[in-house]
Amino acid sequence: MNHQHTRIPPSFAHSPSSPAALALVFVVSVYGGYFNGGLGIMLLAAFGVIGMTDLHRMNGLKNLMSVVLSVVSVTTYAVAGLIDWGNLLIVGLSCAMGGYIGAVLARRVRNTAVLRLFIIAIGLIMAVAFFMRPAG
Repeated sequence: MNHQHTRIPPSFAHSPSSPAALALVFVVSVYGGYFNGGLGIMLLAAFGVIGMTDLHRMNGLKNLMSVVLSVVSVTTYAVAGLIDWGNLLIVGLSCAMGGYIGAVLARRVRNTAVLRLFIIAIGLIMAVAFFMRPAG
């Protein structure tokens, strides 16, 4: 019997496939499918909580999950007739441009500690802004 040892990348050292980790990512994904505001920051935070450490891998996984969540959400909303098709082109192109520009800029980052602090700061600012908004 040939037993090959698969090296676990350092970014997955804390078992991201544990039930608690999967539950956390599921909850963030459900939120993202419904609301999507701040989803990227929330996914990065969730990945950090479950033990991922490679910020570039985390960012790639965040982008992949965002695409999947968006496709599922848009399909669901389109079938239900809840999309304002008149504004779709403007919003879609803006999102695509922002994603492309963000990816180009993220690949240039060498000091991930500064990027990590920036992500935390943006997350905190967004959380405060969302909680300070009046309901309704």
